[in-house]
Order: sequence, then C-alpha cells, then structure tokens
Amino acid sequence: MSSNQVANSTINSTASSVTNSTAHSVIIVLGAPNDDQGNLSDIALSRCQTALKAYRESPQSKLLLTGGFGAHFNQTNTPHAVYGQRYLISQGVPETAFADIALSRFTFEDATLAIEIIKKLKCHKLYVVTSEFHMPRAKLIFSQLFASLDLSYLEATTPVNADKLQLLMQHELSVMDREKANLARFSALSD
Repeated sequence: MSSNQVANSTINSTASSVTNSTAHSVIIVLGAPNDDQGNLSDIALSRCQTALKAYRESPQSKLLLTGGFGAHFNQTNTPHAVYGQRYLISQGVPETAFADIALSRFTFEDATLAIEIIKKLKCHKLYVVTSEFHMPRAKLIFSQLFASLDLSYLEATTPVNADKLQLLMQHELSVMDREKANLARFSALSD
C-alpha cells in the first residue's frame, strides 16, 4: 500500500466531505519527529497540544496536519501527520475535524502541499502552529505563500533545556537563506 493510501485509509476516511466543504479557518500543524514506533516527540506533542487548545477555542475550524516520511523525522510506514491526528482524536477531536494531510518532508513543502488543500476548503483565516524556535522560518514561508489569507501564528513551547533550544535556533538561522531561495524559485514558477 502506498503512503497516500495509508494516509487516506488510516484516519481521513471523511476527507472527501471535508475537502469540498467551506472552513472559516484552518489550523495547520507543522510536523516534527516521531520515533520508529510512531510515538510523537515532545516537540510534536507540544505542537499538537497548542493546536488542540486553538481547536477547542474554535471548534468549527479544520485541522490540517503535515508530515509524511523522512530519515530525520519519520522512518515508519505511517505518515507522521497520521500520528498527530491519532493523538488529537485521543484528546476528543472528532475525525470530521480533519482536512486532508500534507505528506511533506520539510517546512517549505508543508506550505506548498497545503496550498491546494486550503484552497479547496475556501478558508479565510489560517492559524500556523509550530515551535517558537521554528516560527521565524514558518513566518517567512507562510506569509509569502498565503499572503491573501488572514494569518495568525501560534507558538508551541519547546520542552527542551536551554542548550538544546539554542542549537535548534541556530539551525533555523542557518537555513533562512535556503528558504528565501526556495521562495524566489517558487514565485518564479508561479508567475
């Protein structure tokens, strides 16, 4: 079974009705690592908990989770986003609250694969959920690719020590030029 089939048959059996509906707002949860048994990392759990809080405040919103497969974040046979959906369902979120997942491998792909899903949902407000160390990169990308939407950014607190957080922040700074180049190429292709 392909990864798309796994994703579509595992959780999102209601995707066709969700995809063709109108959602006033979408909460997009950017992926983070899980282990080889599918257990979400503390960073991924923190992002899911932030999304859960936002969903409970706005239960008419749709949840769009990102993350497929990758050596650095998910080496199982199930998309990372499905693990996030399962966690949120275990916390009381109904399956009908989920949009299709974005089978992405990295942040820029989170955004580009979400474009068509969000267009189909006809949403006007987009809440982007990620960790505070990751937020500058997410803002750079999402503010350009979703400029026509009302954007809000929800920071999940990263449950790591100060040294680890500093390393994560340094990594994020080191990839900003690459993301600017990605945005320039994407814009050139879209024109």
